[in-house]
Amino acid sequence: MSRWAWAEVDPSAIEHNVATLRSVVAPSALWAVVKADGYGHGAVTAARAAVAGGADGLCVALVQEGVALRDAGLTVPILVLSPQPPEQMAAAVAAGLTLTVHSEAGVAALEAVGAHQHPVHLKVDTGMHRVGAATVDAVQVAARIVASPATRLDGVFTHLAVADDPEDPFTDVQLGRFDDLLALLRMDGIEPPLVHTANSAAAIAHPRARRGMVRAGIAIYGISPGPALDGEVARLGLRPAMSLHARVTHVKRVQAGEGISYGLRHTFARDTTVATVPIGYADG
Repeated sequence: MSRWAWAEVDPSAIEHNVATLRSVVAPSALWAVVKADGYGHGAVTAARAAVAGGADGLCVALVQEGVALRDAGLTVPILVLSPQPPEQMAAAVAAGLTLTVHSEAGVAALEAVGAHQHPVHLKVDTGMHRVGAATVDAVQVAARIVASPATRLDGVFTHLAVADDPEDPFTDVQLGRFDDLLALLRMDGIEPPLVHTANSAAAIAHPRARRGMVRAGIAIYGISPGPALDGEVARLGLRPAMSLHARVTHVKRVQAGEGISYGLRHTFARDTTVATVPIGYADG
């Protein structure tokens, strides 16, 4: 141990959580989200535990994250959830990473590096209004993907804005818009192998959203996606994979009437023993 405060990660908890969620969403596939260094748990550790628990694939935010997983020996499919700069295309192709495309420019970037039938997922905006092709444009982008020798349309997906609130009707609005788009694609003869809409919250609370696969992020680490789902997470027996620890570094007596810490926001009514636990603000 090199400092007074530390975190401990239990990979078996991630493995357990993935296996549990996998059984809940079956027959849908489960892809584990390990972006942001596995939500701080260590991307390689989290990825290996997720695969051991039955994850069918992995999701990251950046090409560099996917390459690092490949370098660590992970061979399952890896989806890069965010559109990437053109200069990352060659590395993504070399590592066999499935890319997210939301515009014809994404197809052109893969053409520019000589990709051939590279797997991509088309992201569609159904109301969250972040990255994603507008539904009115998505059919044209899908047709461009299908027509290009550089790309292969392996999936179509969207992201739900309020799935952590089971009572909010906007989730059904988004799913309806997504289904309307899929119907338009079918009319053009486009039938993507995978469609997905569910994040952790939707995977738990909205069976209609599970589709061919779910993208489970925060839940695989044993954390509830939101207060409204705390009870369901507990019922499923999901286990937190990280615990924080710190050692007491100083103990002193403080007299009644004295204040403590920034702003002296607390004043002691009686003589008190104060223990200092150095965790937070980089422990200084």
